[in-house]
Amino acid sequence: MLNSLFSTVRSFFLANTLLICISINGLPDFAIAQEASDDSEMGDTLSGFDEDESAEDVNDILSGFDEENNFHYSEENQSKTFNDDWNTFFGYTGISLSYSFVKLPPEDDSNSDWSGLTRIRPFFSITWDMKFGGNWKSRISSKSFYDFAFGLKERDTFTREVLNELEKEAEIREFYLEGTIFGSLDIRLGSQILAWGVADNFRVVDVLNPTDNREYGMTDIEDVRIPLPITRIDYYLGSYKLQTVAVHQIKFNKSAPLGSDYNSTTTEIEEIIPESNTENTEFGLALYGTFRGWDASFHWAQYFDDEPNLFITEVNLLPGVGIVPSLEYRHSRLTMSGIALSFNSGNYLWKTEAAKFWGMEFNNVKEKKFQLTEILLGTDYSGWSDTSLSIEHVIKHLNDFDYRLEAEPDYQKEDIIATTINFMQDYYNQTLHLQILGTMIGKWGDDGGLNRASLEYEMMDAFSVKGGVMIYQPGDSLYFQSLNDNDRIFFEARFSF
Repeated sequence: MLNSLFSTVRSFFLANTLLICISINGLPDFAIAQEASDDSEMGDTLSGFDEDESAEDVNDILSGFDEENNFHYSEENQSKTFNDDWNTFFGYTGISLSYSFVKLPPEDDSNSDWSGLTRIRPFFSITWDMKFGGNWKSRISSKSFYDFAFGLKERDTFTREVLNELEKEAEIREFYLEGTIFGSLDIRLGSQILAWGVADNFRVVDVLNPTDNREYGMTDIEDVRIPLPITRIDYYLGSYKLQTVAVHQIKFNKSAPLGSDYNSTTTEIEEIIPESNTENTEFGLALYGTFRGWDASFHWAQYFDDEPNLFITEVNLLPGVGIVPSLEYRHSRLTMSGIALSFNSGNYLWKTEAAKFWGMEFNNVKEKKFQLTEILLGTDYSGWSDTSLSIEHVIKHLNDFDYRLEAEPDYQKEDIIATTINFMQDYYNQTLHLQILGTMIGKWGDDGGLNRASLEYEMMDAFSVKGGVMIYQPGDSLYFQSLNDNDRIFFEARFSF
C-alpha cells in the first residue's frame, strides 16, 4: 500500500518535469513546423488577435486594451527559482480540498459517492520563459494533478469518463515563440491564451479560447482558459494596434464528464467535432485604440461556437419502451462583430461590451439560422481603502425568436439576463484577502445562480492558504437545479517558487 502510494506521488511530481523536457527537446522542430503551418493552412490570410500573456485570466475574465509585450506574472508567481537575462523558471505547488456538505452517501456501494470529501488534489505547475537576443522570447508551461479522493471511496463505482477527466491530468498549457519581425510588427506562434474585452466575469466579445467548465465555479483562476495553437500578428501604429489571428486546432469547452455530480445526464451523447483543417480554421480581427482616459476596441471573428446545441438525428420506436430519439451535439459556425469600451471617471471605471452573432442553429427550427445580440454594462469602484467593488450586467437577446425553440431539446429563451457582484477587501497590510462573489441568472436570480465567499491569508511571501464556501441557487433552470446539492466548502494551500 505504502509503495503504491509513494509510486503515485512520485509519478505526479515527475510528470511536469517530463513534459517540460519533451517540450524543450522539440522546440526547434515546433517552431519550424508552426512556420510551415502558417504558409500551408492560412494561405494569404493570417488573422487573429491578442491575448493575455499568461494564464492569469480568470473564468470568463476578459483582458483590457493596454497589452504590453513583456511577460506578465501573477502576484503569486513573483518568486523565481532561477533568473538571468535570458532564462526564467517559476511555478507553484500545493493541495486543493473540497467537501460536499449537502449530498448524502448512496444507499449501497453500487452508486458513486459524491458526498463528503470530493477533492484531495495535490497540484504542480511550472513555467519556463526564455529570451533569444533582444527581439525574441518563448514560454513553455505545464500543470499536473492527482486526486486521491476517488481512491478513498469505492473507485470502481465512478464512470470511466469521470476517472479519465477528474482523477489525474498532466498537460502542456502554453507553448509559444514570439518576437518582432521588423519595426512595429510582432508575431506569436504556438499554443497560447487569447483574451478580448474589458469584462471581468462575462464573455461577450471574448470568444476564441474555450474554457474548463468541468466543475462549474470551482476551477482554479489560472486554469479556466484552454490554450489553443494560434498564429497571432500585432501591428502597432501610434496609439492604435491592429491584431490578426488564426486558430489552427478545433477545441471546445471542457464539460463535466458523464457520471459527474456536475452532469445530470444518464446516457452518453455523441458530440460532433469538426476536423482541424484549413477549411475549418477560425479567424479574427481586432483594432485597439488607447486614448487619454478611455480605451476602445473593435472585434470580428469567425469561429465554431464552444457551446454545442442538441439535435435529434432520428426517432426510433422500441417495443415496450416507446419513442426513443437519437441525439447528438453540434457546434454552429458563427460570425461575431463587436465593440468594447472602458473609461475612467474619478473612483469609477465604466465598461461596456456589445456584440452581434450570426449563424446560430437549433433543432426545432431547421429552416433558418438565428442571430443573437449581447450587451454588457459594468463598473468597478475603488473609492474605499483596500476595497474594490465590481458590478456587471449582461443581456442576451435571440433575434426573431420562434416559440418552437422553447420546447425540448432546444430549451431556448428569447432573453437571458445575468448579473454579477464581486466584492474584495484586504486586511492586515494586504496579507488577508476577502472575496464575496454572487451571480444571478434572471432578473432576480429566477433561473439560478451561485454565491462564493473565500478568505485567503498570505502567511509569507511565497506561501498562502485559502478557504471558502460555494452555494448554488437552483431557480427555474434545469442546469442549476441539477447543482442544488453540490454546495461545497473548499481549502487550498499553495507555495510559489
